[in-house]
Amino acid sequence: MSYAAITCLMRTIHQSMQLTGRDLQPFYEKLKSLRAILEKPWKATDDLEALTNLEAEISEVAYSAGDMVDLKSRNVLFAQKAKNKARAFWELCCSLEQEVERIDSLMMQWLAIWNWYSKIKDLKARKFSLAPSIPEHAVGKPENIMVGHENEFEMMLNQVAGGERELEVVSIVGMGGIGKTTLATKLYRDPRIMSHFDILAKATVSQEYCVRNVLLALLASTSEEPDDQLADQLQKRLKGKRYLVVIDDIWTKGAWDDIRQCFPDCNNRSRILLTTRNVEVAGYARSGKPPYHMRVMDFDESWSLLYEKVFAKDSFPSEFEQLGKQIALKCGGLPLAIIVIAGLLSKTGKTLDVWQSIAENVSSVVSTDLEAQCMRVLALSYHHLPSHLKPCFLYFAIFPEDRLIFVNKLLDLWVAEGFLKVEEMENIEEVAEKCLTDLVDRSLISISHSIFDGKKARCGMHDVTRELCLREARNVNFVNVLRGTSDQIPCTQSMQTSRGRISIHDKQKLVRYLNSEAHSIFMFGIYQFYEPELSFKRVRVLYLDSIKFQTFPRVILSLIHLRYIALNFRLLIEGDHSAKIDIPPSILNLCYLETLRLNVSDPYDKAALILPLEILMLPQLRHLHLTRNFLYDHGITEKSLVLKNLHCLIGLNPRYCTEFFFRRFPNLKELQIRGFFVDFCSRKDLRDFHYLDQLEELEFLLENLTSFDRKTVGSSLLLPPPCAFPQGLKKLAFTGEFFLPLKDLSIVGKLPKLESLKLEYDAFIGDEWEVAEEGFPRLKFLLLRCLHFRHWRASSDHFPCLERLIIDACWKLHSIPQDFANITTLALIDIKICAQAVGNSAKQIQQDIEDDYGRSIEVYIRDAS
Repeated sequence: MSYAAITCLMRTIHQSMQLTGRDLQPFYEKLKSLRAILEKPWKATDDLEALTNLEAEISEVAYSAGDMVDLKSRNVLFAQKAKNKARAFWELCCSLEQEVERIDSLMMQWLAIWNWYSKIKDLKARKFSLAPSIPEHAVGKPENIMVGHENEFEMMLNQVAGGERELEVVSIVGMGGIGKTTLATKLYRDPRIMSHFDILAKATVSQEYCVRNVLLALLASTSEEPDDQLADQLQKRLKGKRYLVVIDDIWTKGAWDDIRQCFPDCNNRSRILLTTRNVEVAGYARSGKPPYHMRVMDFDESWSLLYEKVFAKDSFPSEFEQLGKQIALKCGGLPLAIIVIAGLLSKTGKTLDVWQSIAENVSSVVSTDLEAQCMRVLALSYHHLPSHLKPCFLYFAIFPEDRLIFVNKLLDLWVAEGFLKVEEMENIEEVAEKCLTDLVDRSLISISHSIFDGKKARCGMHDVTRELCLREARNVNFVNVLRGTSDQIPCTQSMQTSRGRISIHDKQKLVRYLNSEAHSIFMFGIYQFYEPELSFKRVRVLYLDSIKFQTFPRVILSLIHLRYIALNFRLLIEGDHSAKIDIPPSILNLCYLETLRLNVSDPYDKAALILPLEILMLPQLRHLHLTRNFLYDHGITEKSLVLKNLHCLIGLNPRYCTEFFFRRFPNLKELQIRGFFVDFCSRKDLRDFHYLDQLEELEFLLENLTSFDRKTVGSSLLLPPPCAFPQGLKKLAFTGEFFLPLKDLSIVGKLPKLESLKLEYDAFIGDEWEVAEEGFPRLKFLLLRCLHFRHWRASSDHFPCLERLIIDACWKLHSIPQDFANITTLALIDIKICAQAVGNSAKQIQQDIEDDYGRSIEVYIRDAS
């Protein structure tokens, strides 16, 4: 990963120039030219061990140089006298010049070896000895992978929805990558299934399963109750209901024994749909008919799928089609292999020799073991990734199996790591999102989108792909994953001393890595009131939000290289006492900090973060995420900086929504105002948002009200006038019991660029919402949740651009305005826990659109009363 290491050094130099105001551009440009050498198209083969060793050496030098730049740039920054600053900068330049010369020398050796190999022979394809593992989650749309399985789908649907009255377990068996999860998911989401069952629930078990996590997934809960109480709660919820439960990727009979008692037989045709690789497990759990064994696709089906993914989207000469048929034949009938190779082909363009090379490499890894073949095809796709995407792909090895990752959190981590290739004038967050999109386009990463606005919400990785990711990450010391006794590969000394990332799933393993030079530390699991020893002097990313701290760990303040901190605090408070988490002023010592995530939770909502004013003096800060908080001193001092890099501020106390603060965030794009009733009362009239002229997203979040608050809240909060809002605002949300009058939404409608509006939990009240004449001219997405109005007076003219409408738990609402059938942009209506009449009005709108305009829209109705 020398490419990532050099990119990280370049990012560090760029930050040094921002901090010190001193010119290091010649070093940056030199490294940029050296990095370009590593972009040469070479294939990793066993013959190129010398290149691999040089890459490791280059990486070590580059990471050490980055640490040196950090340290010496601080000397420049904190020097009090001009001559001391000049001397500190001279020392920085001398040291950096030596390190860049070392990298230059190593790169010349690398280039000489590469040239020699390219002259004497064609590089051979690497013969990977990758063992298969773990389960499958749908990659791409289920309809695409289900090519040729239409008859099997209908058979399985009849088996799930029909049959005897007794509870039955229906099993699907097959190898990894063959599409078991895809078939189960398609059945689960089929409208006929959704209307047939009262309750639908789904959980993934996996090889390293946790009974508690399975129960929580089925309950859609985050409860802290003991496991036996969760099991009892699940059984009671299912009792008397006709239910379908999908148990995905179960590996052992013991795993089935741990959960089988939770599913009551109510003699009402309830079903459990189970997927597994293990025939023995399927036979052990089944009742009634034998398991369904998924078959691989034949050639025609394989070619049909590859054609749809690659050729149907563009025109290709006939010779490409012939190569495509060769590739389809050699993918062994595995849908996952075909989807991934299609992603690779779609990115290579119409270059015949590249296609020929891919076809030959696929041919060279044909194996009678189809799952191993699938792994080899994935490896081929990985080694064709551009250099700048490889660290992004390998980063997924950090996260636990079957963990869906929030996209915004992942992108923040990539930014903090420093390995993103950012050209001049590019926005680094946009670069991160483009890298994620590239991985999705290559079918290496799967994405779940928000039903609200269709944006990327969470991402994950098929577990066969993840196995490849884990092995490649270990091979180059990019990530070392610690899972206690289940570590698959023994940890070498180089791993323990490397500059890579450590992903810890067992706190007992942490002691082996104390005083290591790890670049990033991640801890997963649940650790109540456990404070680890943090002796990682060179660490840049500290992801510890699974640990429940009771105080701020002050040792963090000595970790001066930190770019990213995520901490979670759990306080147990009784009676009327309140508690606080004090963040020391010496946090200013972390001058490179880019992302700070601090979360406080307690069962009584009395805890708060106490922040020093120095939080406004962190020059590199880009993302600040907080729960309830107060500042030591509201006053702004001369030392307070204008935080030009701050783009996202989550959890700002309403008390500080003033001109003085907002003027210090000139480039802020996303802001959440969060507080309790008393906090909002301190700033009744919020009129200063217009100073945030770059702001695009704004949310008001009111924490839980007390009974006393509810008596006075109606007259205590005012909606700012239109001129108080930034005129470029695109997203606006009100969450919590603000009890604002519905008529005040006319103010919101005057925002000229508003595209997204969320109104939740009695944010607005009234019996009738009569939309003002101006309406919402550019609104695309509207969510109404837990509002108690009855009548909605509006027409299509009020929402001419509306695309998605979501109504959740608006129990009193009578119907959706029928004229919405004339909104030409409307694509989706989602109704949940509303009166049956609301669902009926949505269906009527759907029918009217089809009858009048000949087009279809999606309508989902769940849990209608």
